[in-house]
Amino acid sequence: MTTRAASPQDTAVDPAPNRWATLVAKRLSPATLGGVLLGTAGLVDSGWWGLMWAVITAAVVLVLPMTVLIVLARRGIVDTRYVRNREHRFPVYIGVCVLILGTLAAHYVLGPVLGIPFSVTLTAAFLFLGVVVVMLVTLRWKVSAHTAMAAVFAVAIPLLVAGWLVAFTWVAPVAVAWSRIRTGDHTYWQTVVGAWIGVLIGGFYGLAWHAMI
Repeated sequence: MTTRAASPQDTAVDPAPNRWATLVAKRLSPATLGGVLLGTAGLVDSGWWGLMWAVITAAVVLVLPMTVLIVLARRGIVDTRYVRNREHRFPVYIGVCVLILGTLAAHYVLGPVLGIPFSVTLTAAFLFLGVVVVMLVTLRWKVSAHTAMAAVFAVAIPLLVAGWLVAFTWVAPVAVAWSRIRTGDHTYWQTVVGAWIGVLIGGFYGLAWHAMI
């Protein structure tokens, strides 16, 4: 009588406990929240015209990088679409920075001709700032980009629309921080530092918005 060797499926840890945490991380990803912020900025400033340019910008600086990461993850070049390995994050951040810089340059050159709202350009510039800050911190320590973007969202949306919304938008960074800790992708302090980075960037973004828009 032979005994069948245990397969990876037999010994795998039940993913059920992390199912909700994984779902939160996917639904409240930096690309999703960044897209909502871009769309809100464009709509508040320039109506449907601004929303259109926000969607176009988001497709280039947010959707395209995430699509590339999904492809790279499926090919085994990176571990997952969220790049858990800190050493692999730097080239990813560099690529995103180059993409956003190219988009900002296009906005600067073509904006007056095409009528691209400055609000969309300003928001993209602060998304670039966020990527740069997280990238620099990641050179020494793995910080949570998810929580940073969620905190930017929590601070910026009320500053653009209505202050009372902060009571609802702060659900995002709290939920995201919980999800990143629960899945084991980040520690408590990595999410806390990410949140503070997001608060600072979101606050400066709000000041710039009210000064320039």
